[in-house]
Parts: sequence; structure tokens; C-alpha cells
Amino acid sequence: MVNIGLLGDISAGKTSILRLFVKYLKVGDIEQVKGGQKCTVVKTDFSGEATVPGGDKEDRLNQKETKTIHPNRVVFREDKSGRAHTIFAPGGDRKRAVVKMGIITISRIATQIVAVISLDRELERQFEFFNDVRFFPDKIYVCINKIDLVEGDKEKKIEEVKNKIDTFFNQRKISVIEYFITCGETIKDFPEVEEYNNRVAEMILGITISR
Repeated sequence: MVNIGLLGDISAGKTSILRLFVKYLKVGDIEQVKGGQKCTVVKTDFSGEATVPGGDKEDRLNQKETKTIHPNRVVFREDKSGRAHTIFAPGGDRKRAVVKMGIITISRIATQIVAVISLDRELERQFEFFNDVRFFPDKIYVCINKIDLVEGDKEKKIEEVKNKIDTFFNQRKISVIEYFITCGETIKDFPEVEEYNNRVAEMILGITISR
């Protein structure tokens, strides 16, 4: 059994990643991705989501803005082996006491940590989130999310971001096991959306089933 903790700043896309993975499980697409196999959803809990009053009306998906107060959770089982795994996604608003408690709890109980970094905002602010996480393993995974929002040379941008991430975590004596580049939502007018959606599923399977 593997417990995955998705950690990251506000709106990095943790809940979107979790919901997309559930969608892959429920519609059977999980078997079509690289390294895929049949898995079953055991339990989902998104009760930690709260709608933010007066949210951004210009939200790119025209959805109400939400904030994760209590950690969201998904439990799924490998049909072949019967092993069950849990994915936790606490909120990113560490200034709220209840949210910070969730972050601390998940950072301690997770057997594997995935640092979720969004490409739509400054890295420095996102690094501040991780500076506040005291209980961190010396090896983690990193998910660079929202690739759909990068304009121009995507590969160049990703390499620049990777270098900055490596430098930040190396200063804390933490090494990155593997990077995953994803788009955790169904975005219109993004031709590579299926490829980067698939990488969300491939990331979760790679961390759980391959271990």
C-alpha cells in the first residue's frame, strides 16, 4: 500500500489532478495509458472543498472558485493484486490553522510526496509553501502542472523551472526522484491535452503500482 501526498501552494491544481485521476479510473481510460492496468475506485472524499464567495468571474473554466479546507482523499485498488492505495490532497492556504494541520498530517503519514508546482505563477511564492512543510522525506516526486498555460517554447520553460526547483530542494537536502509534466484539467483549444492528461494517470500509477 502506498499513501501519496499531493502538496502544493493554493490553486496549484492538486484537486484537479485528483478528480482527473478518478475520471480515468471510472471510465476505464486508466488501462489505455502507459503502464496502465485495471483499477477500481474504493472511496472518494471531496468534502473538503468549499466555494469561495465572490470568486473570480473570469476563471478560465467558468467554474466557481473553490478552496480546499480539509484534505481530499481517493482510495483505489489494483484489480490484479488487490493492493489498495490512497492519494491525499490537502489545501494550500497554510495561513489557515485547519488547513495547515491537514498539510502537516499528510506530510507525516504519506509514504510518497509529490510536490505540485503550477506554471501559471511565480515559483518563489510556491517555494514559500514548501519552506513551511517541516516533515519532508529526502526524496520526492515533482509534478509540474498546467503546461497548457505556457506560451512559446514549452521545453525551454520546463528546463528553466526544473533547474530552479532542483536548486530550491537541494538547499534543503531533498532530491527529486522524477519529474512529471501534466495538465490536470480538460482544457479546450489545447491540442496536446490528452497526452498531458494521460501523464496524470501515468504519474499516480508509476508511483504506486511500480513499487
